[in-house]
Amino acid sequence: MARIDLSALDWQLTGWRPFAWRLGKEQEESTPIKADIGPLPARFPASVQQLLLEAGLLPDWNVGRNSLACEWVEHRHWEFSARVTLEQFRAGDSVVLEAPGLDYSGWILVDCAEKARFEGTLTPHRLDLGACLADGSPHLLSIIFEEPPREQGQCGYTSNSHYFKPRYNYGWDWCPRIVPVGPWEPAALLTGQDAACTLVNVTTELGKDLKTGDVRVSLEYGPDTDLHSIYLSLCEDGSEITALTAAVPDGGKCTLTLSDCAVEPWFPNGAGLQKRYALRITGHNKSGRIVWGASRKIGFKRVEWQPCEGAPAGAEPWLCVVNGRPVFLQGVNWVPPKAIYHDATFEDYARLLGLYRDMGVNVLRVWGGGILEKSSFYDLCDENGLLVWQELPLSSSGIENCPPDTPEAIALLKQIAEAYIKRRGYHVSLLLWSGGNELTWGGPGEKIGVVPLDASHPCLDALKKLFEEKDPAHRFIATSPTGPRFYAEATEYGHGLHHDIHGPWGLSNFTGNTFVERLEAWRAYWEKDDALFRSEVGMPGAASPACLERFAEPGALWPPEGLYWRHTAAWWTQWDLYQSGASLRGDAEADLAAYIAETQARQAEAYAIAASTCKKRFPQCGGFIIWMGHDCFPCPANNAVIDFTGAPKPAYYSLKRIFADG
Repeated sequence: MARIDLSALDWQLTGWRPFAWRLGKEQEESTPIKADIGPLPARFPASVQQLLLEAGLLPDWNVGRNSLACEWVEHRHWEFSARVTLEQFRAGDSVVLEAPGLDYSGWILVDCAEKARFEGTLTPHRLDLGACLADGSPHLLSIIFEEPPREQGQCGYTSNSHYFKPRYNYGWDWCPRIVPVGPWEPAALLTGQDAACTLVNVTTELGKDLKTGDVRVSLEYGPDTDLHSIYLSLCEDGSEITALTAAVPDGGKCTLTLSDCAVEPWFPNGAGLQKRYALRITGHNKSGRIVWGASRKIGFKRVEWQPCEGAPAGAEPWLCVVNGRPVFLQGVNWVPPKAIYHDATFEDYARLLGLYRDMGVNVLRVWGGGILEKSSFYDLCDENGLLVWQELPLSSSGIENCPPDTPEAIALLKQIAEAYIKRRGYHVSLLLWSGGNELTWGGPGEKIGVVPLDASHPCLDALKKLFEEKDPAHRFIATSPTGPRFYAEATEYGHGLHHDIHGPWGLSNFTGNTFVERLEAWRAYWEKDDALFRSEVGMPGAASPACLERFAEPGALWPPEGLYWRHTAAWWTQWDLYQSGASLRGDAEADLAAYIAETQARQAEAYAIAASTCKKRFPQCGGFIIWMGHDCFPCPANNAVIDFTGAPKPAYYSLKRIFADG
């Protein structure tokens, strides 16, 4: 087996004016065309922004409005380069670059000669670089990233989204514009059987008896493969449960099945244990020597979706039954741990997911404006019993919310969706796939935000058919919310119109002059609620004093308005409402402390009212998910219950009492 982990190489970063590197590399050493920046020490993976920050060339975008001073990074070409010597590779073998996360597009060079082109943040790449690297000599490997595409932030036209680079980085109501560039997942150079063979898919199925399960493994391999047989084994705590050996057939593809394995089910957090098993796959040549291998950590669960009690005829089923037990789905909407997801570490994920586990969460909705979450996120969700609702990279845009319907865009989305299945579909925590966030009918000048899209839209129809073919074990929904209504109006309760619902987000639509009056209106709204599922409910509260003091601009904290607050929190300060009932002292420090305490207390109360009324209605209501769980940027006020420093707000504990203790 021949594989070189690119993270083990000694990397450098250089920044060029667009395309200047072509002349700089092609001409003599005396050319005046040089890189503008660097070379600087680098890592792989890492964002360009993080490396520039560490080199002192970029301010910390988390502080104040420093992100405005970082936007120039988007307008350069950035080269990651490293010397590599492939002595263990067989001379003359073709070398393949396996890179699942390159953000967004650019070129691969070997010794300054272009060998491949790549494009797509969420599209995994396997690029044949030829035999030039496999001669035992040192070579210069360069990965050059061009300017990121002109994608839309929160406001725009969803039908014009064609790049499917995560949109929240272009600016949202909880994140400033900070558009990352660079590799965001590990990569490797492959040759021999590692380049010729690919583990395409692993699926598991738990039998109705909840005691036996099947495992299916799909492989692909090239015509020059040395594979003669495959050994497949399932192990528990190091001991083999069952195994099989199968000859490798001609044709480049094979599927192997371990049937009727004696296993125990995996349960979501709070419902039982998270039992998992080791799946090992080894390929042998004719002499019996191992020439290829792969492994996965897997589990077995059985999910059925049933109609909620009293649901109107024709409504989608929102009662989740896991291993024969109806489960109230309670959780948070998930965004990456950091504004620049490239630099989120395993520890970042472990800290947040541990907090959610302890909070009693059992489901995380991975929002469609973000990413296909990293493998470490899924591993930790498997371990902690956190079901994953994974959305595709589509989201609302405020002005028009329909996905693109061109053949090219649909084909690219299908390619991304199939890659999602191959990369994350084996995880036992995966609950369902969604076409995207808040996709609705209507265009400019039309009333929007009322009727969610369904599979009659050509884009979502194509995605639905793909998931039904490629991953029938997991549910696919067109979007969230679903059903006749986007938002639940109290005047329409009792008419069977509220299926999966989004909103409300705060108290702005409720009557009253003070927090107390509006919270009473909020309580009345929830006590009459008839929604089958609530997949996005928000209520803002200020961040902790420590977070505000650490990241705010000097002198900008009081009052909660002005440029600093508008930078990310303009929608969420509740300043007008707060003033109507507050007794301001004229002491900025004391007034700020009172504002923080009041908004945090009201957030905790509002979330508790909504969550408890929904959970009391179970199984008439199948679940409740807040927007959002944590901040990936230090917003001074937001709907999150964990701020950027990792400090839980009082709302975290009010929800914990309902989710975990109630």
